[in-house]
Amino acid sequence: MIILTSTFLGLIINYFNPKGISLIRTQKLIKFAPDSLLIQPNVDSSVSLNDENNSETLTAEQSNKESKSIKQKENEKNSEVVAFEEPRAIKLEQAYSLYNKGILFIDARDEGDFDAGHITNSVNIPFDDFDNHKQKLDKIPKEKPIVIYCAGTECDLSHLLANLLFEKGYKQVYVFFGGWVEWQDAKYPTEQTLENN
Repeated sequence: MIILTSTFLGLIINYFNPKGISLIRTQKLIKFAPDSLLIQPNVDSSVSLNDENNSETLTAEQSNKESKSIKQKENEKNSEVVAFEEPRAIKLEQAYSLYNKGILFIDARDEGDFDAGHITNSVNIPFDDFDNHKQKLDKIPKEKPIVIYCAGTECDLSHLLANLLFEKGYKQVYVFFGGWVEWQDAKYPTEQTLENN
C-alpha cells in the first residue's frame, strides 16, 4: 500500500512540476544540413586574367595585386561564421568532407568505447561524464565548427551533447548521424588508444 501511494503521489507531483520528467520519451527530430551549409573548400584562387575577348595583357605586378586581392576576399568570406538555429545532422559523405578539411570531431561515447576505437584525431567528451571532461572545451573556440558523433543511428549521445554545446554558445554544431559504425564500415581513418597485451 505504501509503494502504491508513493508512486501515485510521485506521478502527480511530476505531472504538475514544470521541470518534471516526461513519462513518454519524445523523439527530437534533427534537421539535416544541406551541402551549402558545410564549410566551402578554399576555391582555387588562380583566376585566369587573360580573357579571349580582352586583348589587354597585364603586367606581372598587376597580376600579383589582382591575385592577392582575390585571395584576401576569399579568406574574409571563409572566415565568416554562419550561426545555426540548432545543431544540424550530416551524413557520412558530408562528415568525411569536413574531416578532410580538418574540422574537429568529438566522440560523445564513454571512455571505454573511445579507447577501443574512434575516428582519428577526435576528442572524447562523453555526454554521460560531461562534468569530468568539460575542461577540454576551453581549447575549442566557439566560432569553430565541430562534428559530434556516437555509436550510430540508434545512439542519442551525440544529439544530447550537440544540444548541450549549442546551448553553451557553439555556433556551428554538426551531428554525424551514422556515427562510429558507418565510419568504421566505410574504412575511413580510425585509431585506438588501448594497448593490446
